[in-house]
Amino acid sequence: MTLDDVLPAPDWATCCERRIDAAPDVALAAARATTLAEMPLAAVLLGLRGLRLRRPPRIPFLVLVERSVGLARVGDDVWAGLQQPWHLRGASRRVDDFAGFSEPGWVKIAVDLTATPVGSGALLATETRIAATSEDARRAFGRYWRIVRPGSDLVRASWLRAAERRVTVGA
Repeated sequence: MTLDDVLPAPDWATCCERRIDAAPDVALAAARATTLAEMPLAAVLLGLRGLRLRRPPRIPFLVLVERSVGLARVGDDVWAGLQQPWHLRGASRRVDDFAGFSEPGWVKIAVDLTATPVGSGALLATETRIAATSEDARRAFGRYWRIVRPGSDLVRASWLRAAERRVTVGA
């Protein structure tokens, strides 16, 4: 399953990628195992977003995303969920029919992680796609996204840098 299967027509999309000197399966394994403790900048930014982190957990970042952000695994390296992050406390929801969900007032968020061969290494990438279920949600999320997108991009870049360090120095 790919992002095209889960959320083919997003209102917003952003991608972060990093060239890693490792085979694609090694790069993916490193990214899957990377913890928030290895991503100090991301830990600070997620703390500002409202995740209550006394200290960065030593569980894989992707597990934290599933537990705290409300995204659920829908494929090998694809996660999806529904959110209303622009509310003070935010709201998230999981549904069985993600693709068919259309209740007004929500945004659908899907994230993937890929590694493709490039020369003797891999291009490790993550893409986030977002689609609103109604015009009011589109306006509300658009305002929210203008503020948080730079930090969101930094979190993903920090994740891929930490994965590269894991490959380079081992963890």
